[in-house]
Amino acid sequence: MGSKSTICEEVCSLFPRADNFYDLFGGGFSITHFMLKHRSSHYKQFHFNEIRPGVCELIKDAIAGRYNYDVYLPPWISRDEFFARQEPLIKIIWSFGNNGRTYLFGKDIEPYKRSMHNAVVFNEFDATAREVLGMDKFRDGFTIKDRRLFLRAKVRQNNPGMKKGEREQLQQLEQLERLQQLQQLERLERQPAFYSGDYRRVEIKPNSVVYCDIPYGGTAEYDKNKAFDRAEFLDWADAMGEPVYISEYAINDARFKCISNHEKVSMFRVTGDTPVFKIEKVYANRAGYARLMSSRRTATM
Repeated sequence: MGSKSTICEEVCSLFPRADNFYDLFGGGFSITHFMLKHRSSHYKQFHFNEIRPGVCELIKDAIAGRYNYDVYLPPWISRDEFFARQEPLIKIIWSFGNNGRTYLFGKDIEPYKRSMHNAVVFNEFDATAREVLGMDKFRDGFTIKDRRLFLRAKVRQNNPGMKKGEREQLQQLEQLERLQQLQQLERLERQPAFYSGDYRRVEIKPNSVVYCDIPYGGTAEYDKNKAFDRAEFLDWADAMGEPVYISEYAINDARFKCISNHEKVSMFRVTGDTPVFKIEKVYANRAGYARLMSSRRTATM
C-alpha cells in the first residue's frame, strides 16, 4: 500500500551520504531495495524496519532465493485458503494492497484469475483459459514471464467473448508480478540489518540518515486496530539529532521543511481508465535540512 516503486529514484536522490541508512517504515522494501542496488557505496550499513508481522521474513526468504521460479512455482491461493493460512507469503502477496487482511480478488473475478494463473504458471488450461487465449497450451520454451506478457497482450485485444469488466480485470496478474519482484531480490549483493517492531525501538547510530514513509494522514491504516500517532511521531523526529526525512501528503508543522514534491498515480483511486494523481512530498527535520543544505553546498563548490 502506497508503494514508492514508481518514485524511488527521485526520493532516494535526496538522501545525503552517511555511515548508516535507516528505512524505519519499510513497507514493501522498495526504497531499501533501490538504495542497495543504486546507492550501496554511499553507506556502510543499511537498516530495514517494518512493524507488520512476516514482512521481514518474506524479504529474507526472497533474498535467499526461495521464490526463484527454478525452485518455486506459486500455487493458486483461493479465498478460503487465504483466510485459513497464516504464512507471510500468502497473507502479504495475496492480499489487496498487501494489507494482510483482505483477499486480493473479488468473488466475481476469482474464477477467471484462477484460470489464468494456472495457465501461466503450470501451462494447465481449462475451458476459460482456452477461450481467452485461443489455444490449448503455451508452446515449449515459454517462461512464466513470457506467458504472462503473452496473456496481457492477448487480453488487451477486444475479445468479444468476454465482458468489459472481465477483460479489464484480467489485464493485471497482480500476484505473479509481486512474486516476480520477490524473485529479483536474490540478486542483491548486500543485505540490510532487519528489525520488526516499533520505530522508536530501533537504535539510531551516529552519522545516520533516517527515512520514514509513515502512514499518510487521511488514508487507510495498516493496522485497523491501532491508529498511527502522528503527533507523537513528529515530536520524536524533531528531537532526533540525526537527519530524518519523511514522506507525507502534507505536514503542517513549522518544525519540518518540505524539500521535494513528487507526482504519483494513486494505486487505490482509479475511476475507469482515468488515473488519479497525488502529490507526495518529502519533509526534513532540522538536522535533515541542515545536512541536505550542507551537502548541496559542498557539491557546488
